Amino acid sequence: MDIKRRLEKIRTASSLVGLALEFALLGILILAKGDTEGVSMAGGFVGIFLGATFLMLAFAFGRSVPVE
Repeated sequence: MDIKRRLEKIRTASSLVGLALEFALLGILILAKGDTEGVSMAGGFVGIFLGATFLMLAFAFGRSVPVE
């Protein structure tokens, strides 16, 4: 694998991991705010779910692109 493809893989994977951390942190902050209303709790859980989804996508991307 040449250096350009390797850097592209690293850049894409790091972007996916960054999105995962940002959504998870946003969901945790929404839940930590302490409102017990249904809308804010649902928003917090959706944020955490999206964070987990992006993290799984990052791992799947890392495994799907072959290292030559």
